[in-house]
Amino acid sequence: MDPRDFIESPWTQASLHVAYEQSFLHMRPAPEYASGEVVLASTYRRAGLEPGIVSEGKVPSLGREFQKLLEKGKRPGGRDAATDIDADAWSRIVSGTLRSPKQPNQSSKRFLQISPVVPDAAIYSLSARLSANSWNPGELVAAVVQYGSKSRDNAQVLWHELFNALSVDENDDIWARFLDAEFRSWRSELLVDAWQSPRALQTEPRFEAWHEASMRVPASQFVEDLAKILSLKKLLTRRQWISMLEALLRIGTASHVLWVCKANAECLDLARRVLQGSVPPPDHESVKAQISTGTGFWRYGQYASATLATNATGFVKARAGLNLLLHQLESAFGPDKLAGSLANTRSITEFLTWLGEIREQFDIDAFRDGYQEVIESDPRLVAGKKGIASNVQEFLRHVLGQRQTAERGLGSYDQGYFIAKSGSHKSARWAVVLGPVSVLTLVHACTSKARGPRTVDDFCRHIGQYGIEVEAQDIPGSALGQTLRNLGLVLDSPDAEGGMVLVNPFEVVGGEGAEA
Repeated sequence: MDPRDFIESPWTQASLHVAYEQSFLHMRPAPEYASGEVVLASTYRRAGLEPGIVSEGKVPSLGREFQKLLEKGKRPGGRDAATDIDADAWSRIVSGTLRSPKQPNQSSKRFLQISPVVPDAAIYSLSARLSANSWNPGELVAAVVQYGSKSRDNAQVLWHELFNALSVDENDDIWARFLDAEFRSWRSELLVDAWQSPRALQTEPRFEAWHEASMRVPASQFVEDLAKILSLKKLLTRRQWISMLEALLRIGTASHVLWVCKANAECLDLARRVLQGSVPPPDHESVKAQISTGTGFWRYGQYASATLATNATGFVKARAGLNLLLHQLESAFGPDKLAGSLANTRSITEFLTWLGEIREQFDIDAFRDGYQEVIESDPRLVAGKKGIASNVQEFLRHVLGQRQTAERGLGSYDQGYFIAKSGSHKSARWAVVLGPVSVLTLVHACTSKARGPRTVDDFCRHIGQYGIEVEAQDIPGSALGQTLRNLGLVLDSPDAEGGMVLVNPFEVVGGEGAEA
């Protein structure tokens, strides 16, 4: 693409340079609205529901068909009940016991929203949109698993373990087995074999290139923690375990998106500095340090909105700048040096070294003018009021934020959040605060299979891998310290090097915990 053509249309998918499109910097799938339960339900669909039968876009229509069956009280094909429960009682369970609260702006809309406790619940509800053009959060989870794994084979093994854990078998509690059996009896002929085997992860150049020179990113911690949470299933009720899994999916996907935002901004900054005369990084370890999570994305307790906006708008500006740079370089020097130039930290290092060699021949003034023109072409998009930046903010706010609901008695339904309102007033600001289930999930991940005791200092380092900064000395007097005490997850120990000692409640229950 000619640089001028890019400047005229910088925000479309077609305008992306192939080197960017095939790199880890390209945020794909592009996130939009999704709550924690939407991500969980979509993960079910991506892990094991056949896409030709149960795709994201088909969920709303399948939900409407299921609702009609419930209203008629008749199973497809005159099928018998799988349990002793009658159709009316089952309908009340689906619409009552299993009901997931709607957002305040959805209260007047009539549609099923079922808590995704078992696979079949994901067939009928909790797509990101109530239309046929929904994005696929499950694909984002699959991408995070690949970026966080050391190889494609390791990613595939973990993905199969996820499918097995999400499946309902004889080792699940009686409630899960009852729900699974009853849901299956209501399947249409098309859905009879919908959940049979895990769907393989896709092989893509961006993942293969990343594995060649990977670095530690939030996805790396997510993959390690996911294996630990999957192993907990045998110790908990289905609902307890699925709540912890949802919390981990929320922070894993959100921290990955935040890191990609930062990595884009840092890569553009590196390139611009080299073109302006700075010495290129001496090795890829220096590049790793530049684009790593670093000190984090935000501090525990701080207001969240500014960070969400800054990262989202920084991402779209950097994406535009990197693609303009790539198109201008190809126009001036040809495509040979650009293939795979942003694939991983090694290739970025080589790309920056090459920029240092050709900077005297590069028209940096044309780049500056073109970039300014791009930024000024759509002020609302660049300000995060619409388009990509707005969608990224919406995803982060809803996937991390405590569920807001106008339904009576369900105000505390969501306990796996990572940001919450700082007060009860409607205009209260969002702040970085961990819900009880989120704390329990990350404490288990921090302490499980650890060699020796773990303290709050270790916990701070652990959540720091997800970009949440907090000092150990600040925890005792904070809301986080109170949550740890309320859940019985700490022992005050003045002699401990890191202060309070963490307690893994599942060690006593089932022998989970430290290795010799």
